[in-house]
Amino acid sequence: MPVRSIFGRHYLADLGNLVVRLHFTSETSLTFTIVNGGGLAEDGYTETVTTAMSAVRPGVYFTTWTEKSGAHVTHLEDFAGGTLRSVASLPDGRTAVMNGTLKPLDGSAVVDDRKAIARRAMHELFENGDLSALDRYWSEPYAQHNPQMPDGLDGIRAIVPTLKNFSWQPQRMVEEGDLVMAHSRVLGWGPEPVVIVDIFRFEGDRIVEHWDVVQPEVPAARTASGRPMV
Repeated sequence: MPVRSIFGRHYLADLGNLVVRLHFTSETSLTFTIVNGGGLAEDGYTETVTTAMSAVRPGVYFTTWTEKSGAHVTHLEDFAGGTLRSVASLPDGRTAVMNGTLKPLDGSAVVDDRKAIARRAMHELFENGDLSALDRYWSEPYAQHNPQMPDGLDGIRAIVPTLKNFSWQPQRMVEEGDLVMAHSRVLGWGPEPVVIVDIFRFEGDRIVEHWDVVQPEVPAARTASGRPMV
């Protein structure tokens, strides 16, 4: 893929807990829009940056830029393979390394895949406490496999108002067929942070079935391997 074929096109970069729309306007200019910030960035934020692109091999490029915030970003973009590796040096001295997918969009339209629907649904319902999200993203009959909750949406309607300072932090999401899986760190579900794997089954663009596995979060310093749970 020659670099000139990228210009003028829009791509969706899905990095798990961060989803960004990229518009490559030229070899030295890129506009990015935060589709879902995942707590790392403000949803809807747009910025145009000056870029430097260099080819690794056909269809694979390094792209670097510096944002207004001072963050310096380096992408390894495999347009042919549809993968992306992002390394960001943040103003506070931290380094964020993320891996994900990179797919072209039709014109300027954002592809509203089921992972994006699940993110939006969970954010609006559980984090914002907006019960009308049930009407937008869920559908009856709703099959619930959590052993502490009944079938149907009334159980969710009852529990959402009881949640305080709830935060859903998806670290990785996988979509296969009509299923979406989210591996997340969650605050406010109980007195201590928990790690949850949610599995949502969709019919069309509505969630109709749910499974989950919940574990208390154990700090990396106390795990047998020394690795974090998320």
